[in-house]
Amino acid sequence: MRFSNLKAKIIFFYTIFIFPPKQWKLPKKSQILVYESVGLEALEEYLVKYSFEVIPLRGEHVNVPCLLISTLKKSFWKGNPIQAYVDTFIQIVSPKIVITFIDNNAAFYTISNRFPDIKTIFLQNGLRSKLGDIFGALVKSDTYHVDYMLVHGEAIGRLYRDYISGEVIAVGSLKNNKRVGAAGATTNSILFISQYHEKPKEGMPFWTEPDGTKILWEQFFAAEIQLLKILGKWCEKNNRLLKICGRETEEIGTERLFYAENLSGFNWEYIPMSYMHSSYELVDVSDIVVSIDSTLGYEALGRGKKTAIFPCRGKYLNNEDTKFGWPAAFPENGPFWSNWADAIQTQRVMDYLNMVSSNEWNEIRQPYTDEIMKYDPGNTRFVELLKQLLPKSESFNHA
Repeated sequence: MRFSNLKAKIIFFYTIFIFPPKQWKLPKKSQILVYESVGLEALEEYLVKYSFEVIPLRGEHVNVPCLLISTLKKSFWKGNPIQAYVDTFIQIVSPKIVITFIDNNAAFYTISNRFPDIKTIFLQNGLRSKLGDIFGALVKSDTYHVDYMLVHGEAIGRLYRDYISGEVIAVGSLKNNKRVGAAGATTNSILFISQYHEKPKEGMPFWTEPDGTKILWEQFFAAEIQLLKILGKWCEKNNRLLKICGRETEEIGTERLFYAENLSGFNWEYIPMSYMHSSYELVDVSDIVVSIDSTLGYEALGRGKKTAIFPCRGKYLNNEDTKFGWPAAFPENGPFWSNWADAIQTQRVMDYLNMVSSNEWNEIRQPYTDEIMKYDPGNTRFVELLKQLLPKSESFNHA
């Protein structure tokens, strides 16, 4: 992250370094440094046998000694104070591994260039695209190297390899791999995975692309509005309860109101998120999972749940990389997906999943999941990689 003028530098300094809580002791020397605290709750159980430190970079807190030392680096005064702070932190901790759960942060890709003796690892934490994501702005650079890129599937791994040097390992999703198998269905229900976000203030875009293109909230969620009405009719015809896997924790909030408006007249139930893994549990006890283009939907597919994917958002956003399995090239329509999700295609997919046997389903989905979302129960490949890189490690507890 670079700053071209003094004003921007001062604003950044106050936001990241002045306002947050302060730590006054130097970080401890450790075998592993976690770059950013996002996803630490998913990583921590695999790191506790090693010594590790965490460098938060989103204002959670700031280490004052590291900050002061970082001001001695040229990069701090040449418009890159965050790099100076990170480099100082790395030098003090002196880790053998720097690891992150934020695979779409290009700043992480440059660490190996400055610290070639330290191994770097990223774990993919969500689906990737060009639209509002890393591949919309990423440009190949000789400074980009990550020793081990642990990705969801083979297709996204090939794309990352086009931009970043290093070894790509398709391992699936760290969180999904913690769920051992897909439990048998215990409810006569269809689970729709919500991707709802609250509307921005009037006149504001939902987000703005690097080229200045403004994406409106109404454009983005037109896909949900189209699909919900078709899905509601199918559930009514087939005597199924439509459940909404919510993102919000509130029982009655803007998310529930959105679904109440678009499912008026149908039999449905809204289930808010109650804790970190509650969405995975809802997936496990549903007959069929339905998703537009959520990570959770593809995770359900990888774990073997009967899953309908309707990535029809692209036709409203004039975008190709929202299609099923991107960046893999699959047909517009397949056994359990449709990029169009009109009434005919939606009914076809839902009817198929409603009657297909478990054996046939597993045979059908397997070639696609290897490309899109592998499944490694217990994250054995990640665990083995840590053992390989830290073979003589003693057990430690992180203080």
